[in-house]
Amino acid sequence: YYQGPAWYRTQLLLENPYKNGRTILHFEGAGQKTDVYVHTTKVASHVGGYDEWTADITDAVADFKKSEAYQKQFKGKIPVSIRTDNSRDLEMIPSDLSDFNVYGGIYRYLNLVYTPALSVDKMFVKAETDAQGKVAKLNVKGRFYNPTGLSDATIKLKLLNPLGKVIAKQDKKLNNLGSDLDLWTFQFNKPQLWTVDNPLQYTLSYEITSSAGTYKGEEMVGFRHINFVEKGPFQLNGKRLLLRGTHRHEDHAGVAAAMTEDMIRTEMQMMKDMGVNFIRLGHYQQSKIVLNLCDSLGILVWEEIPWCRGGLGGDVYKQQARTMLKNMIEQHYNHPSIMIWGLGNENDWPGDFPEFDKEKIRTFMKELNNISHEMDASR
Repeated sequence: YYQGPAWYRTQLLLENPYKNGRTILHFEGAGQKTDVYVHTTKVASHVGGYDEWTADITDAVADFKKSEAYQKQFKGKIPVSIRTDNSRDLEMIPSDLSDFNVYGGIYRYLNLVYTPALSVDKMFVKAETDAQGKVAKLNVKGRFYNPTGLSDATIKLKLLNPLGKVIAKQDKKLNNLGSDLDLWTFQFNKPQLWTVDNPLQYTLSYEITSSAGTYKGEEMVGFRHINFVEKGPFQLNGKRLLLRGTHRHEDHAGVAAAMTEDMIRTEMQMMKDMGVNFIRLGHYQQSKIVLNLCDSLGILVWEEIPWCRGGLGGDVYKQQARTMLKNMIEQHYNHPSIMIWGLGNENDWPGDFPEFDKEKIRTFMKELNNISHEMDASR
């Protein structure tokens, strides 16, 4: 398969409905190194083919609109160019020694997003219950995108049960919008549980209002209890569950990694129909479409970063692994289907580098393990 640079070019007619709003390109996956340009100005770069990321093009667009070329050459449209590159690079994860193709290009959705000057970057929803499902605990934290430095806002949160009925509300005034904020802690009795046979989900809806306008969103969550009994069985909600698993790569004949939603849905439903209740997503963060389907179909998930076979590189290599792990956990934290965060695959194989030191590999693996548990002690 082709390895090398690829260019995508288009012209956008931008009509942001928000006064002083932000215009953002949201990448759901592009491999493996990506640069974004507005006309000839580079506005963003990203390394990693599997995590989601954004490029805020607001300021570059405003500058370009002042140029003569905006009206004369491009007739009021904004020229955007995107360069992707999956060329072999020993200091880039994943290695070409991996047991999968390291594809390039924009193979997941690229979304044009308009937001107010203040919006939600991430909403972290921790949904817990005891093994018997007697009491549910909900903890919500928020991270906000606030590039213009607004000082205060108000947020409204609602929790809806699987039938869509509002069971709790919270209104809160916010300040210190530059840091992660605790938004809501709530407890109630007898939650409807997420199981592999009946994967019920609750909806957390939110609405943040500031002088910049109103931004709305929602997150799906499930209340379930997982437990690995020492020298014993796996338990879901206090009951023994035999895990019947398979493995999945994001790859399909004729389209490679650029699978359509229908292809993904057909594939995941086929797995469920054949009796699968557990899947290892190898060996990289996969599309949120896959995770949403696992949530709704009742398939437990082991998801991992693409540190695969190549050995252990230098500081750049290690930092990329840390970043990939943090991004994966933050971006997929709310999915009830996820039960394991994976740290790599077959890392004890000789790799790309002259030095092959298993002890150093184990030491770095321990570091990643500590990071994962600091970020998410529940998995």
